[in-house]
Amino acid sequence: MKKFAKMSLVAAVAVAGMTSASAADLAEAIKGVDVSGQFRLRYEDTATDTAGNNDNGNANKSDVEIEINAKVPVNDMVTAVFKIDNANDDTNNVDKGAVTIEDYYFQYVNGATTVNFGQQNIPGRMTDAAQGDGVVALYNAGAFTVGAAGFITQSASNTTTNSNVGPYEGYDLYSVIAMGNAGPVALLGQYADVPDLGNAYNVKADATVGPVMVGVEYSETDLDNSSAEYDTFKAYVSGSIEALSAKLTYASTGKDGSGSYHAVASNDYAASAETPAEFLLWQLGSATKADLSIVALDASYALTDKVTLRAAYADGDMKESATEKQDLTEILGQVSYKMSSNLNTYFRISQYEVDYTTGNDTEKVRGRVEVQYTF
Repeated sequence: MKKFAKMSLVAAVAVAGMTSASAADLAEAIKGVDVSGQFRLRYEDTATDTAGNNDNGNANKSDVEIEINAKVPVNDMVTAVFKIDNANDDTNNVDKGAVTIEDYYFQYVNGATTVNFGQQNIPGRMTDAAQGDGVVALYNAGAFTVGAAGFITQSASNTTTNSNVGPYEGYDLYSVIAMGNAGPVALLGQYADVPDLGNAYNVKADATVGPVMVGVEYSETDLDNSSAEYDTFKAYVSGSIEALSAKLTYASTGKDGSGSYHAVASNDYAASAETPAEFLLWQLGSATKADLSIVALDASYALTDKVTLRAAYADGDMKESATEKQDLTEILGQVSYKMSSNLNTYFRISQYEVDYTTGNDTEKVRGRVEVQYTF
């Protein structure tokens, strides 16, 4: 009954385009289909003040996202996978978001081997929402999993041009990846080559001892015909004691920018801000920043089984010019309320300050209310 309820919307759409199909045909078509997704609604307000101009303006926007993921069995080994996305991120709260089929690929599973063929997210920690048409193959060898990928016609959230590397969209990408566990240590390594552009690699290691986890991660992108240094290093320790959990992070970037492939190739902060290999609190992050050093503490306390309080502070500095740096700080507070296992809400507020050596300091206060339903 629960699965049928999940399928009701999809089935209704299908019926609209299959007027000649019988009820028996439709029932057979949706047999075994696994549907999941989310409905997320955000409202944000941002106020920015610049030195000498204490009324630099406010900006507000709504962000609505509806995702439906469908896995349709083709036979015992092959599944067709689709992701339908309706995203509306606007500032006038009126425009309607377009419906797109974001993912569409076949998945072949035979024992320890999995192969995805079609449009899908590029795997790994060095990209964020970058997609392409290609093949991803994984083999689970027990303690370790190894894989390879080849993509053509890459796409991203924008097609801005970096003067050093040219347009991001359209490059091929080939990658190998390995991950697994060695005792208490979890390891991951990936290498990616983009012909006529450059190559990138990422290594990560986490070790868990009792309630404490420590880890390090390093990403680097090397461009063809360029001596620029793009890299990101992170070290972190986290743990929990009863209702309290906390994470301490240190992050730094190379003299010319951060190390994630997407961050370098797209040259766009918004497109690469949530790349997993980079550090991000909320407003303060390492993506695309040069000669950056950050220390951050992020703590949460479960007040009840439904209410969680969060407080975080990040402090850093980065290159402003060849001889000067700017100071960066962010203070964040959040209250989360988990109404049920599939309905989460939170209110978050953050103050982000940039202090320049040359003056014109900037303060940005950003607030968000989010409601997310998953199914």
